[in-house]
Amino acid sequence: MEFDEPVPTRFPDAPVKAAPAPRPENPPAPFGDLSRASIPVLCSLVKDVIPGRTYSTYEKRRRGLRLLFEHLETLPGATWQARWEASGFDGDKALPVNSLAAPGRHRDGYDLTSAAKMAFCMRVIQPTLGGFRANVFADFPDAFRQANRDPELDAYFSAVDTRSELGHSNRIRAKFDVSCALSTQGIALADLTPSALLHYSLECRRLGVTHGANKDTTRFGALGAWEILHSTGHFPPGTPTTLRKFIYNGQLTPEQMIDRYPIRHQGIRQLVIDYIVRRQADTDYNTRDGLARILTGTFWAKVEKINPGQADLNLSQDVYDQWRTEIAYWERDRTKERKNVEQILLAIRGFYLDLQSWAVEEPERWGHWVVPCPIRPQELKGFSSAGARSTSGWPTARASGSPCCPRW
Repeated sequence: MEFDEPVPTRFPDAPVKAAPAPRPENPPAPFGDLSRASIPVLCSLVKDVIPGRTYSTYEKRRRGLRLLFEHLETLPGATWQARWEASGFDGDKALPVNSLAAPGRHRDGYDLTSAAKMAFCMRVIQPTLGGFRANVFADFPDAFRQANRDPELDAYFSAVDTRSELGHSNRIRAKFDVSCALSTQGIALADLTPSALLHYSLECRRLGVTHGANKDTTRFGALGAWEILHSTGHFPPGTPTTLRKFIYNGQLTPEQMIDRYPIRHQGIRQLVIDYIVRRQADTDYNTRDGLARILTGTFWAKVEKINPGQADLNLSQDVYDQWRTEIAYWERDRTKERKNVEQILLAIRGFYLDLQSWAVEEPERWGHWVVPCPIRPQELKGFSSAGARSTSGWPTARASGSPCCPRW
């Protein structure tokens, strides 16, 4: 499921904190400091970066470097890195470098992409993950390994190749994730800590760019890379053997789930915390995490934005209609229509009806919050039964000591 607000880290209580690697005292520079190198100097290094290619290949790469760096030269900044950051080719919503090519000039586009690949491999430019993944590179891991001449990276690649139980695509993915993490964080393999790789994994998921995920934006990156680095002794003792184990060991408390989002009304904040605690008996962690995101980030934080003085769950028709309009499109991209609106409505209607049911047996605890649900059953097309709710990933709640309470 996709949500509007990114989560900086899902693991605040875990022993490893997600954080990019600090800048090394001596950053990798396999060809020396090229931060202010002239374009002819950069072009002269083409044969040394990835040796053994044909003359025509080298000429295409030189041509691409000239196209890219002549454009960067027109931008403000004292270094190539500063100009790159001013170019629009970096950041979460970066453009691919082949967008520089004139319409119909496909050859220019290929050469520009090849030039960006060379610049990253030579460590002339340190892209953000968004800037890196805006481009599609052929065989980046091998090119990066050859260019960087890092014995530890060579050993890692060899370790990946010996993992016969991994399929070919998984071996490529393990090499890609490490190469991409090193490139985007400006480090050598020796500086790739569990914290740094966890940061890379979370960023891949946040941006929806996990290698090999095939448009699945919920998947974490570097799962295979983590296991191999652990098995080769790269990570320190005590590091979880798998990223999945780390994920499950680092679960948020209900308070932490709710406090990811700015809820002004402390009574509503505590109500949702109590609700998530109560649902622990009939849901798993991922379901509760999803409910917390919907009830706080997608629902109440937006209600308070529409009506800052809202003090209870009884929404006026005008506030409800504005909220429905607000959630029809993704906040990060208002041109992109949501595909999971019914699932959101289902979770919120379940919240209201659970409170009504629980208030029968515990009126002193829940009765104050019982109000009519603003979501009408007819709005839940395709979810007209309790069985549909269970299938959709939101198990039907039960009143304490009672049969499954009806939803619709």
